[in-house]
Amino acid sequence: MAERRARPVVFYRYFPLSMRDRKWGLFVTTTGETLMAPNQPYPPAGHPKQYDFNWSQGRVLHDHQAIYISHGRGWLETAHTPRQPVEMGTVFLLFPGVWHRYMPDPRTGWREHWVGFDGETARRWMKEKFFSPRKPILQARDEDLLLTLYARILETAKANEPALQQVLAGTVSQIVGLLYSAQQARFSGQLQSRSAVQRAIERMQSARQSEFDLPALARELHVSYSWFRRMFARHTGLSPHQYVLELKLVRARNLLSGTELTVKEVARQTGFVDEHYFCRLFGKKTGLTPSQWRSRSSVTQQR
Repeated sequence: MAERRARPVVFYRYFPLSMRDRKWGLFVTTTGETLMAPNQPYPPAGHPKQYDFNWSQGRVLHDHQAIYISHGRGWLETAHTPRQPVEMGTVFLLFPGVWHRYMPDPRTGWREHWVGFDGETARRWMKEKFFSPRKPILQARDEDLLLTLYARILETAKANEPALQQVLAGTVSQIVGLLYSAQQARFSGQLQSRSAVQRAIERMQSARQSEFDLPALARELHVSYSWFRRMFARHTGLSPHQYVLELKLVRARNLLSGTELTVKEVARQTGFVDEHYFCRLFGKKTGLTPSQWRSRSSVTQQR
């Protein structure tokens, strides 16, 4: 009697989209997970035609996908990259209009978790080159959280919550943010730069003096100031000087909302020697004068 081959364990959803979903700017097209045992034919049957594919022909999608491999290994090949290995603990991105094909190693199989997404927000991420189709394989960081987020997407989809797409979009943003963070950490020198920047941020946030000596902080961290500025900007998107300036403005807003200090006193307590410069900068960043901010905060608190 012939031995019966076990079937892959598969769960997936494909979502209809409303105009509201598209207007939100980020929406999910599909999600699912597959457990492929060794030597099982891939991919499993049953997916819609536009998502189905085979290794010989490959596929081109109209949306983005982020596919996380939590077990096993395999290969990925795209129009921009030759065939390359995909190891456990990595995520590979698929881009709209880019031919690709992928499969697990028959000797190991794999467990894949995927989410497909699109919209103006997703397109802007790619247009601004936060990710590149020439570097589609990303090393995951904090895999426990990543696995939880993929599981949350599946649970939300099964529960079919109200405003389902808007809830799913939030989780997708977390996943993409984690991937971007892991990528920046790799580019920045891994643990050394992350530790230095984290300590710098803690010092900046806890400091109460009006002026902050950034070169002295770099010396305290045992790094050069030029390296510190470059790594800080890579981690936070702001230069150290801009970050300190933003902290001062946050404190200024809190003082305007929560005290009766004059605008001049608020400027002085947050490190702005020139009251007029403080008012111009405050208006540029918030669209309101300090007095208008205080008035609006007072009205909000009274409601």
